[in-house]
Amino acid sequence: MTHPSLHWKSIKNVEEFDQILERSRTRPALLFKHEPSSAESLRVKQDLEANWIISADMLDTYLVDNMHDKDVLDEVTQVAGVPNEIPQIFLFADGVTMYDESHELINVRKIKIALKIINRTFKWLETRV
Repeated sequence: MTHPSLHWKSIKNVEEFDQILERSRTRPALLFKHEPSSAESLRVKQDLEANWIISADMLDTYLVDNMHDKDVLDEVTQVAGVPNEIPQIFLFADGVTMYDESHELINVRKIKIALKIINRTFKWLETRV
């Protein structure tokens, strides 16, 4: 059985990030804050890519480069309301941070569990409207 591939999209500016947050109201978004010169960040990124088991139709995946996207990084940190760390992931849904993790605690299994909880929550909310 082949696993789905992880395809990162880049975020060029704060306006794009704002659009991603808005889209997360209907489709979750995973954002990975990455520093290419960091051995730890490269290891986490490679581990995510090697072990990725989440279908691309479940969420959008974005990569924010610590070296080039400082404005976006600052905005993500402010919106998420958590301390800035690298590497770090955020799972956004309904326009807010639903899950975040950093350093060696980042792994595909936990992302999949968080996504499952988010999907169940939104299905439950839809039945309540």
